[in-house]
Amino acid sequence: MSQIPKMPPDTPEAIVSSYFRHQFPEISKKVQLQVRRTPRRQTGPYKTNRESRWKLPPEHPDYTAADQIPMIEAKLFAMILELDDAPDLPHAVGAAAAAILGHPATRGTYRCPISGRPMSFREMLEEARNPQHGRSAFHVGHVRPKARGGTNTAENTYWTSDLGNRIQGDKTWAETVKIIVEMAEFQRQRENIAWGELVNRYLG
Repeated sequence: MSQIPKMPPDTPEAIVSSYFRHQFPEISKKVQLQVRRTPRRQTGPYKTNRESRWKLPPEHPDYTAADQIPMIEAKLFAMILELDDAPDLPHAVGAAAAAILGHPATRGTYRCPISGRPMSFREMLEEARNPQHGRSAFHVGHVRPKARGGTNTAENTYWTSDLGNRIQGDKTWAETVKIIVEMAEFQRQRENIAWGELVNRYLG
């Protein structure tokens, strides 16, 4: 498929995407850039510079099938509606987002899946309006990273914070959590304290 398919206007994906395109065009452009274009990578075996992902060879790690692009974008848009400070939604948009996510899109419920930290709609909007080259607090992550055989599909995609992105790297969710637990256990043993005391000492 050489072109991104256009979703029928009454589908949840089209409704949510249209909402962002008209109400928050800066965020819409930010999401489209991340989903549709490759990063600027000048080193390594796969050098890229904002190529169209669907036009790459399927074996390329940055390849995304054209029919997956509107699905990924819609899921990312729906997740944004769960960030802190997210706007009040028209009923049709809220219903469409719920259909995409499989649960109601409730403002203030989204957390970075790796770090657990809240993420802010207001900050995303400010970043989209005033981008800084090479810097972002919002990254598109993958449950199974592409470097580990994961694919660019909606089911494998989510928003992650800059901290979460740096912690996960090219590891899977399970591998990332395992490392975090091992690090915490090392500190617990080193300080010779119980888990509860460790938690209270650093998170209390």
